[in-house]
Amino acid sequence: MDKQFWNSYYHQHAKDKEIRNSSSFAEFCVKKFFVKKNLRIIELGAGNGRDAIFFARKHINVLAIDQSADAIQHEKDMLHPDYSQYLDCKELDFVNEDYTKYEPIDAFYSRFTIHSITQKNEELLLPKLYQSLKQNGLLCIEVRTIKDPMYGQGEYIDKDTYFTDHKRRFINF
Repeated sequence: MDKQFWNSYYHQHAKDKEIRNSSSFAEFCVKKFFVKKNLRIIELGAGNGRDAIFFARKHINVLAIDQSADAIQHEKDMLHPDYSQYLDCKELDFVNEDYTKYEPIDAFYSRFTIHSITQKNEELLLPKLYQSLKQNGLLCIEVRTIKDPMYGQGEYIDKDTYFTDHKRRFINF
């Protein structure tokens, strides 16, 4: 993950409309999966917090994790005080975090973050997430795959990994 890139990106684009509104993936998850009361979810790579804030506004308890200090600060600044009880933000590396200290966890939410890490880190992360979930817990992920139109664009870095404005690893399901 390129911490310097993301700090710069969120510093420059924090108020851009296209990254301020909740994502369609977050809206889908709320409608289909996040319907019970008192849910506890962890968002991996929360970025500017648009989805974490959306969840908090829906009274979903969310821990938003991101490596970017700028993104986390922007996230905290955007949230209305009425919803602050539902959102906790931490500047952390989500791959190396110990999630057992946050149990019980109903769901992990990851939008465009799993493909930002190496396959080796993915193989370290996924078992930790599974072990930390409540029984029947959810892992909700949205990733770019090898079928994405961006696949193959930019500088080749490694198998299914290319660099455009930042590094992306395209997932082969």
